[in-house]
Amino acid sequence: MAVRNDESSLRLTAALMSVLADPARLRILHLLRARGELCSCEIGPITGYIPSKISRHLAIMKTTGLLEERRAGTFIHYRLRRSSDPLIKRVLGTVDLIAKADPCLQSDRSKLDAATGC
Repeated sequence: MAVRNDESSLRLTAALMSVLADPARLRILHLLRARGELCSCEIGPITGYIPSKISRHLAIMKTTGLLEERRAGTFIHYRLRRSSDPLIKRVLGTVDLIAKADPCLQSDRSKLDAATGC
């Protein structure tokens, strides 16, 4: 009996790698790792991205299951979804490693630390 070569087990891995493959998503993930929760309107002043770009990238990360949202009036706050999945933990750990060496992410962190919120 032949074993079927099914790639379905790689879908989450591929989606997570796709998240890491974009600088905007890396920056947003790093900010969320650092703060825990951010309103989408707080990301723009730090990154310089326009709201539509931020929304698009947040939506992509949400579809992978990395993010969850909380509505407060007209504001939407995003945070990383708690997960016991070792793959997700390693991906987020990779973001932390990149942040230690990358000047762009270090600059974002300084701006985040100085920010007062929305």
